[in-house]
Amino acid sequence: MVLKKAYAIYFSPTGTTEKAVTAIAEGTGLPHEKIDLTPIQARQTFRGPFTKNDLVVVGLPVYGGRIPKNLDDFFSGLKGNGAPAAVVVMYGNREYEDALIELKIKLEECGFKVIAGAAFIGEHTFSKNIAGGRPDVNDLSIAKEFGKKIIKEIDLTPTRTLTVKGNYPFIAKGFDPAYSGPVTTAALVTITGDCTRCGLCVEECPWGAITMDDTVTVDYTTCLRCLRCIRVCPAGAIKINDPKYYEAVAKFEEWLRGRHREPALFLP
Repeated sequence: MVLKKAYAIYFSPTGTTEKAVTAIAEGTGLPHEKIDLTPIQARQTFRGPFTKNDLVVVGLPVYGGRIPKNLDDFFSGLKGNGAPAAVVVMYGNREYEDALIELKIKLEECGFKVIAGAAFIGEHTFSKNIAGGRPDVNDLSIAKEFGKKIIKEIDLTPTRTLTVKGNYPFIAKGFDPAYSGPVTTAALVTITGDCTRCGLCVEECPWGAITMDDTVTVDYTTCLRCLRCIRVCPAGAIKINDPKYYEAVAKFEEWLRGRHREPALFLP
């Protein structure tokens, strides 16, 4: 198989998924292009027909053991046409459960031939004390080596079947933004009086959950609590004020502290 180019395609609200997917694409040694489908506008306009001469590396974060809900527009622009693909999921040191097999199925439905899969660990959205700094130098070195292995073994993949960890039918339920749980209370983020109405949170919200008219409003039935808005707000005007959230995070930190997960790699 003659490959001419690699594409790193990702949805990465906090930047961790982007790092792993890009490292794999770089490791292939092919000319590569990054396609960021985190912004809702990018997902709605992207149309990417690929060919069998393209290697497509696709990455998503894990929410509750599944890929994020409400991302149909991420896949609607992906037209595989038999192109080989590697699927990548990023999780916060707990478990990725059914996310990797779900992403594999999704890409196969889009017409890709999935030849490789990987699960990497990234700093948890809710706390820097959970997998802080990951993916780190070691993780990214593994990702680049994985890219090399994909190229080395790609000519053997037509005669082999890729099996990845996970359950189908799915057992993990994933995260439903309309559900109010211990970490996802009905009004998790609060817009404070420090807001300058710059509109950056509206522009950067991957879910289109934030609007600005007379006031800045968050639709908590579509907000997936990625906390990207907090990270990008230049005025520090977006806060989390719910005590239940901090109680839940403290328990997560105690449970998930330390480096007890390593990347999982899958080839046929």
